Amino acid sequence: MNYKDYITIDPNKRGGKPCVRGLRITVYEVLEYLASEMTEEEILDDFPDLTREDLKACIAFAADRERRLMMVPIDDDFRLDAEYMAACGKEADPSITLESVRRILARVPGSISDDIVAERNERF
Repeated sequence: MNYKDYITIDPNKRGGKPCVRGLRITVYEVLEYLASEMTEEEILDDFPDLTREDLKACIAFAADRERRLMMVPIDDDFRLDAEYMAACGKEADPSITLESVRRILARVPGSISDDIVAERNERF
């Protein structure tokens, strides 16, 4: 399955969040329903526009995003370490801030969103 045939991102729909086939149903919502132990049948009954393939595409999208999720090591001052910068092909620059990283990630197709960055930073 190629989830890219099912998942769309439109900046004018649902704030640019990944949605199912241009509908106003986000991947996040579908995953929440699945995580809350709703069965596929219950979800499909509640949302007749969705198909089983849509549900699988949401899971595939999340799996791909998780696979590509990069951990950005930062210290209390939100400075990147040299190892990360080297991996990006850049020289280490102690003046790079978290906001700079967000701007860089925003230009990367399929990059992680600010809420995920914030959640990951809270853990460290």
